[in-house]
Amino acid sequence: MHSSHEFEQILAPPFPFTSQSGFIFSESNTIEMSSQEHCGFIGLIGRPNVGKSTLLNKLIGQDLSITTPKPQTTRNRLIGIRTQGASQMVFIDTPGIHESNLPLNRKMIDYAVKTLEETDLNLWLVEPLKPHLKEPHPDDKKILDLIRNSKNKTILVINKMDLADRARVLRTIDVFSQNGSFAEIIPLSALKSTNLESLLEQLEQYLPEHPFFFESDQLTDASERFLVAELVREQIFRKLQQELPYSTAVQVERFEEDPNCLRIDCLVCVERESQKGILIGKGGTMLKQIGTAAREKIEKLLGQRVFLALHVKVVKQWTRKTHHLQALGYH
Repeated sequence: MHSSHEFEQILAPPFPFTSQSGFIFSESNTIEMSSQEHCGFIGLIGRPNVGKSTLLNKLIGQDLSITTPKPQTTRNRLIGIRTQGASQMVFIDTPGIHESNLPLNRKMIDYAVKTLEETDLNLWLVEPLKPHLKEPHPDDKKILDLIRNSKNKTILVINKMDLADRARVLRTIDVFSQNGSFAEIIPLSALKSTNLESLLEQLEQYLPEHPFFFESDQLTDASERFLVAELVREQIFRKLQQELPYSTAVQVERFEEDPNCLRIDCLVCVERESQKGILIGKGGTMLKQIGTAAREKIEKLLGQRVFLALHVKVVKQWTRKTHHLQALGYH
């Protein structure tokens, strides 16, 4: 019989990010407010797995948004903040826009669509078209319709240029130019950090003159509890295959300081008993692997020792029931 929880503890090296008021900050000092400050909200939109979270992490210089090879990893909007000189860019990472009737997925898509109208500027990420394709993906066509109906400007970002030759990138630019009107079209590789400086230079031109919304050393408005839950969920995606990761949700039930470390209890919800067995693994081995990897990343993010406990619970059809979705934070 499998144990339903696993406890682990390890010392972590110092990390240059500290926690204040439940938010994540960098080491830089707060700069004085100026009447010439420019600040704006920038949405990252696109289909699943086009590299939105990777781009966010590169732009703010910190692994804030979880990334996995699997699509639809991101479930909530997540803010990442980059402050440089008199400019502050507030990036909003969003779930991938796609067709789905599953209530959980519909809420994810609603987050992304709503972002389109709440920003000063949007970055629409697409991949280079495959050689045999002559038009955008059907989901990209739907995003094109959303953009046409949006009052906000959009920069088209052709990501993953490191995986395509020059001809494919140029053809992608041509095809999308014929289908929509964009403030800029910028090819780049978020993973390789290619052309990121060019993107940042262009973004500065679109920032409205406005006082900063956040402290200049703040990296996100997300709470530490939220980020911890996301890091646990990231490891579930990385360690488990097939559809099981999409049937899991993570809640932080305890987040307490003691003289030696930070004690965190997380509840991992699945939909069926069989999923619970897979998640725990033989003799608790899978849950231990997930806990070890998650704890290391949590310690790196928070800069302190962590005592992490994972518990697994079956919540039948939580991805389809509105009251379960609300209870698990998908409002």
